[in-house]
Amino acid sequence: MRRTGELLVSPVSGDFSAYESMSMTVEAFDWNVVVAGHWNPAILTPSGIGQRLFGLKPGTPIRIDVSTDGLAPYRVTHDELTVTAETERLAVYAETPRYPLLDRAREVAAKAIVELPETPLMAAGFNVRLRIADPPDVLLEATKCQIDNLLSDAGFSIGSRVLVRSMTIDDGMLNLSINEGNEITAVFNFHRQSSKRDELVAWLKYPIDKVEKIVSSVMESVIRVPMGEIGK
Repeated sequence: MRRTGELLVSPVSGDFSAYESMSMTVEAFDWNVVVAGHWNPAILTPSGIGQRLFGLKPGTPIRIDVSTDGLAPYRVTHDELTVTAETERLAVYAETPRYPLLDRAREVAAKAIVELPETPLMAAGFNVRLRIADPPDVLLEATKCQIDNLLSDAGFSIGSRVLVRSMTIDDGMLNLSINEGNEITAVFNFHRQSSKRDELVAWLKYPIDKVEKIVSSVMESVIRVPMGEIGK
């Protein structure tokens, strides 16, 4: 499920004067948590996920979605959270892109790490994704780099652009990807590389209010798009 807000851009935070009277649609979508490791699918069956990760009693109803082609992992859903388990990654999805629900998804992922101590681990992270439809030209220009001009001078036509930056945040990294085509997509990947379960659990407990402030700071101070009530 997605959460969309029609925002009339105005100087809410920082200088938004260049965007005054411009209407953009900011859409939050596909917020999730991923723990990379070597997971045992024989343990993480739908009932195993329900009991070990969701803490449900045996026989408690859960929703199980199975792909028709049998290629994608089954999806186990309970109380607005969905878990998928593959041999190399476990993912927990928030049904609606909201910070409180993302925080609960992180709790479920952390519980998987604690409940299955025999699982070799590699990394853990959580993702906040935002889409800006109908971005104004001034915003598109802000995402351009010098290499774009060089490519244009060489006779190439640029169909899309991806800007990637990695920044240190406490013990982890923030990987920011800004994808620009007909719309702009900003992906905030909060990543912690480690094989130590206590370090990964600690990362999944990174204060959710700080996560929200970081995302808002980048969106409003760098990309110059106010967040409004997105993610609340």
